[in-house]
Amino acid sequence: MHQQIRVVPAASPSDLAKLLAVLAAKKVNLVAAGGGNIELGEEFAFVPSEGQEQAAMDALAKDYQPRLLNAGVDYKLCWLTNDVGQLLECIQSATEENLERGRKVKDILIGVEPDEEGRIGVQVYSVDAPSEEAPVGA
Repeated sequence: MHQQIRVVPAASPSDLAKLLAVLAAKKVNLVAAGGGNIELGEEFAFVPSEGQEQAAMDALAKDYQPRLLNAGVDYKLCWLTNDVGQLLECIQSATEENLERGRKVKDILIGVEPDEEGRIGVQVYSVDAPSEEAPVGA
């Protein structure tokens, strides 16, 4: 769960099911998925099984513009156990890193496939924070 792919499912009209059918036809298995407002112009984010990243990128290249992201560079990857506070610790860590970089958390992906130690992967995707300007007339 080390690479994430982000794509707007807009092959006119926006249709997430169509995008998923393209991946299924190429036998690309998804181990994490997420996003918001997906059929309203925002990105669908997913993680293919290890080693299927290029197959997913190739499958989507014709009708979509997928972006391949890397853990530690483009998003924070945390491995969580099924214990209280694990997601909190991950988000707090991402927030600390974001403060240094002027970024804010946009969304998270929670995996469905545990690693060898039984932990679940969570990817925290952040974007540049809009500048906070003083209100007009202040």
